[in-house]
Amino acid sequence: MGKFGEYLKSAIKQIIGNGYRTAMTMLGIVIGIAAVIAVVALGNGMSAYVTNSLNDLAGNYGIFIVDTSKTSERFNQDDIDLVQEYLPDIKGMSPNIESYAKVKGRKETFECYINGGTQAFEYAFSNGIVKGSYFTSQQVETGSRVCVMLLDDAKKIFGTEDAVGREVDITANGKTATYTVVGLRDHMNDMYQFIMEGQDYFAQIEVPYTAMGADFDIKTDEFTQLILFDDQSTLNESVTKAKEILTNKHGLRGTTALSGYSMADFSDQLDKILGYAQDFLLLVSVISLIVGGIGVMNIMLVSVTERTREIGIRKSIGASTGAILTQFLAESAILTLLGGIVGIILGIILAFIICSAIGFDVIITPSSVLGAALFSILIGLFFGIYPARKAALMKPIDALRL
Repeated sequence: MGKFGEYLKSAIKQIIGNGYRTAMTMLGIVIGIAAVIAVVALGNGMSAYVTNSLNDLAGNYGIFIVDTSKTSERFNQDDIDLVQEYLPDIKGMSPNIESYAKVKGRKETFECYINGGTQAFEYAFSNGIVKGSYFTSQQVETGSRVCVMLLDDAKKIFGTEDAVGREVDITANGKTATYTVVGLRDHMNDMYQFIMEGQDYFAQIEVPYTAMGADFDIKTDEFTQLILFDDQSTLNESVTKAKEILTNKHGLRGTTALSGYSMADFSDQLDKILGYAQDFLLLVSVISLIVGGIGVMNIMLVSVTERTREIGIRKSIGASTGAILTQFLAESAILTLLGGIVGIILGIILAFIICSAIGFDVIITPSSVLGAALFSILIGLFFGIYPARKAALMKPIDALRL
C-alpha cells in the first residue's frame, strides 16, 4: 500500500502541475459523463410522464373483443353478470357502445361522441366526477335519460361549469332526445389536450347504454366489445380470468375469435419503446464519452514523450516496469475520475434545468450516478493502458539517450 500511495501522490502531483492541460483533457470526459447523466434522467422523466399521462387518460381497464368475421357469437348482459359473479372484487364491467352525434348548446350545436355503458363506465377515465354524480345501476336498468360530460364541455355547451341539472338535446341517427346532466368529470390532463390540439372540437358525453339504444335505434341486446375495470395491480390477472370465463361460455376455446388485453399490456409495450429510445440516446452519449477517452489517451502519450528522460532515470535507479505502468495508469484513472465527478455534477444540474423546462419529473437514480463514476474510471484505465505500457516498456538506455 505504501508504494501504491507513492504512485498516487506522484500521479496527483503531475496532474496538478499541468493544470491547463488537465482541464482540457478532462473536458471531453466532463461533457460525456454530463450527457449520460442528463440523458438517463431525461429518459426516466419522459418515461414516467408518458406512462402516467396515458394511464390518467385511459384509466385502468381490460377490453374484450369478438371478431365477427370468425364467429357468430356476441356478448350480452349475461356475460357481464357471469364475470362479475366469478370476479366479485373487480370494480365493474360494461359494454362499450360508441356513436357520433350532435349536441345542442346554448348558442350553437357541437359535434360529440356518445359512450354508452353501465354505471361501471365511471372508471373508464381517471378524471373522476367533481360535480354531481355518475349515473346509477337503477338508471341504467330503467334507461333513464341522464348523462355525464367533462367540465370543459359543459363550459363550451352551456357557457358555465355549473351544468348539473341542466338539459341538453342530443341527436344521433336522425333522432333527438333530451338528457339531463347528472355529473361532470374533471378536466382532461395535458396529454389529452396535446393529442386533441389542432383537431376539430368534439364533446364527450357518457349515457346509460340502455337509454342510448332506445333513443337512437342502436342495438344494445348484444355487443362485440366489453370493458373490465380494476386496479392496475390486479388488472392483468382479472383480464386473464375473465377472458377464460368468456371463452368457455361462448365455446371459443382453441380459436382466435375472442381477444382480451389490458392497458397494463399497452403500458409495458410503451415502456419497451421508450426504453429503446432512451438506449439510443444513451449510446450517443457513450460515444461522446469514448471520444473523450481517446483525448485522454492522446494527452497521456504526449506526457510519456515529454517525460521520457524522467522514465529513463527512474528505471536506471531501479524502478520496475510495473511501477511505471501503475503510475501512468493512476494518472489516467484519476484524471477521468475527476472529470467524471465534475460531469456528474454538471449532468445533474442540466437534468434539473431541462426536465423543469419541459415539465418532466427529475428522476436521477443512484445506480446511474455510481455507474457513470465507475465508467469514467474504466475509460481512464482502458485508454491509459497503451500510453502506460509504452512508458513501462522503455529501456533505460534508450530513454536517457533522448
